[in-house]
Amino acid sequence: MSGRDRLMPFAEQRVLENAAFVLGLVPTSVQAVLLPVWSVEVRATVTEGRPYELVDRFVERAIGVGGLGSAGEIAAFLALDPALVRQALAFLTAIEHVTDVGGRVVLTELGRRSMRDGTRYTVVRGDRRRLYFDGFRSRPLTAAHYTSSAVTFVPQGGTAPRHHGSVVRRLDSPGFRDDAVTELANHRDRARFNLPPGIENPERVGEPEKVHLPVYAVRAVEDDGRVRHLVYTPAHDGEHDPDLSAVCEETPAFVADLWSAETGVVSGVAEKIRRWLSRRNLAQYEPEWDRRHGAWRVTLPPGVFSAPDGLGLARVGTYQVLGGGPFFQLWCADRDTRAWALVERLDSSLAARLRDGPDAVRARVDALNRQLEIRPPAPLAVLTRAAEQKGMHRLARILRQTEETIKKEQR
Repeated sequence: MSGRDRLMPFAEQRVLENAAFVLGLVPTSVQAVLLPVWSVEVRATVTEGRPYELVDRFVERAIGVGGLGSAGEIAAFLALDPALVRQALAFLTAIEHVTDVGGRVVLTELGRRSMRDGTRYTVVRGDRRRLYFDGFRSRPLTAAHYTSSAVTFVPQGGTAPRHHGSVVRRLDSPGFRDDAVTELANHRDRARFNLPPGIENPERVGEPEKVHLPVYAVRAVEDDGRVRHLVYTPAHDGEHDPDLSAVCEETPAFVADLWSAETGVVSGVAEKIRRWLSRRNLAQYEPEWDRRHGAWRVTLPPGVFSAPDGLGLARVGTYQVLGGGPFFQLWCADRDTRAWALVERLDSSLAARLRDGPDAVRARVDALNRQLEIRPPAPLAVLTRAAEQKGMHRLARILRQTEETIKKEQR
């Protein structure tokens, strides 16, 4: 399937793997949906901080520390041209750092705060910006939804995107809570929701606008049988969004919708898998229900993956999603094939993980060991030698650096 026919910038395979092999759940279905979001314009007073210009800094210190109160006094003390000092005072007055009291210039509260912090603060009144709140509980979205270039909101009246060739359904929502903006302004961790401390007294302007956020919704089961509902957004790049997931799990309509979608496609899954196999000339292999993993599996011989025209080693252990939400796992009983598949998967995925440091690399290796059932887990040194044997020198370097860093931390 081409990227143009997919709702998200990554495939469902990644979110299923995250649920199963990172979070340790048993996923039962994955759905592409448009989640309702409120787009709210607010007006606020914004305090911005920038570095001082050198002259401005010394002029303010001459006033605040030296007690000087005129352009002439300041110019004489700093050995500066009086015209330059007058120009600096005019600017500092305009940005409300100094004011005239009885013919003497003094620092304002904003000026004193700026001098104390070593930052030139300015106040912008009437600043306007947009904030986003989920459509179910009117809770703010985290800052990642503002900073990620992958996030695109679908307008309420816009054409619904397609996924696997089908129109993606939009979920409905109640109205916007009027006190949501005030709650956000008073939140002790409000910067995490894209409202830093410098934005003061935000108030809503106009009516909220309903838009939709493309997400993958995964229904999964914990070991004790508790059903979970996880939301994956473009902002989190294949990892679940804990804030939106919590909101959706508290929303009966969302839970019911996911259950209804799952029950609507469970029948005939085996036959759908057989058709998928037949289109790839693999009709001789039968799908089996793996009770231990709670999922359908198709076990194929090594040659199906490793042959030049085969599925490719990187497909071993991956999920294949069928239209409507059901899926199955492509499997190989040969441990050596799975071990080489692990090296292939690492080579294709660790370049992005490297910037997150050795912990992220180690976590990726551990997740793939679990996914491919490599027992005992393959040590980093073994994987490094395998990568060198395959000519994957970049991967070998990453693994070697990770192992060296971990050893240093353990000393």
